Amino acid sequence: MKKSEKFLLTAFTFVFLILVGGGGVKYAYTQYMAIREENESLSNRIADMNYAISKGTDWAEKYHWLEENIPSFSSHEEASSKMLGVILTLADKRGLGIGGKEFIEESNEIGSDGLPVETNLGYFNRAKVKITITGALEKVFYQWLEDIQQAKLFIGVTHLLINPVGSNKTVNCEVEFTQFYRDGKQGK
Repeated sequence: MKKSEKFLLTAFTFVFLILVGGGGVKYAYTQYMAIREENESLSNRIADMNYAISKGTDWAEKYHWLEENIPSFSSHEEASSKMLGVILTLADKRGLGIGGKEFIEESNEIGSDGLPVETNLGYFNRAKVKITITGALEKVFYQWLEDIQQAKLFIGVTHLLINPVGSNKTVNCEVEFTQFYRDGKQGK
């Protein structure tokens, strides 16, 4: 083999090793980064799991509180009437005049597939009532809402429309209340 051929072979071998070595280094680097990302992701998941485990007793206490305090009604109508009774009693206590009352039945929405859309909350059943109030003092109205939305009552405001009337801080309101409850043989 001539000296020039040896030089070309050496140069070609050197260039080949650089290209293959560079590709190998690049491949090794991307694999290293992927492993590092996966380790970081797993570390974050472990931290989240440890946090969830540390909060487990809090969630267990919340679950037991729910079990002890959730109202139980034998029918949807009973839940609606008891909720309306609570709402009216608290309105009388505040001196608030109720204009209209309307029980709202759950609508059976039809989805794009032609089947009813499920609006199941899983753990709770619900009953709804719409109340109309005219000419109420703003402060009294908000105090009444606070009275109704106590945790142990399981009543929430799911729709609220307020229109101011005049300049003496009076409002006309439409409020939809929802009673969350569990089906049971006897109410609490």
